[in-house]
Amino acid sequence: MNTQRFKSTIRPWNSKANNNFMGFTHLLSILVDNFHELDYDLKMIEIGSYMGESTFLFGCCGLFSEIHTIDPQEGKEEFNDKFGYDWNLVKKEFKINIRLFDNIIHHQDYSYNVVDKFEDGEYDFIYIDANHSYESCKQDLELYLPKLRDGGVIGGHDYEESQWPGIVKAVKEIIGEPDTICWDTSWIKKR
Repeated sequence: MNTQRFKSTIRPWNSKANNNFMGFTHLLSILVDNFHELDYDLKMIEIGSYMGESTFLFGCCGLFSEIHTIDPQEGKEEFNDKFGYDWNLVKKEFKINIRLFDNIIHHQDYSYNVVDKFEDGEYDFIYIDANHSYESCKQDLELYLPKLRDGGVIGGHDYEESQWPGIVKAVKEIIGEPDTICWDTSWIKKR
């Protein structure tokens, strides 16, 4: 078998969905590399969990003893409008995606309403994929950055100037250039 030819014709993804999944696994591999030597229970906050697909993957990676998700699961949502979803379906899918995990705590509210439930300097990873406006992203960064411990990692999704310029602007303004931008447009920065 000509392995050179075999390698050149195989792609790690073959659709947008697989591209997003492979990109997210890129993010998870960086987190594993960053946290694998720590000998205490890691805690994370995910702001914007929607149906819980990323929550499921965070749970599956096995890094975190505590995963806090924050999402009001109400209001205007582009995906709901685009695909004909309603919030009952979203909540049902979220419950299905987290059903295997006993370490996921869901806060069904807006991030700015529950920020005081989290101690400063106590969280190892914070991932933001909520409202994509500049103002909301900036607010989430400002409110939740103090929750990150020294040496922790903050990140988010949709770091793409052409689609989400507000996110790029807010991230650059509050934390500077990300350390890494993953295949799925997730970004991360170590504190």
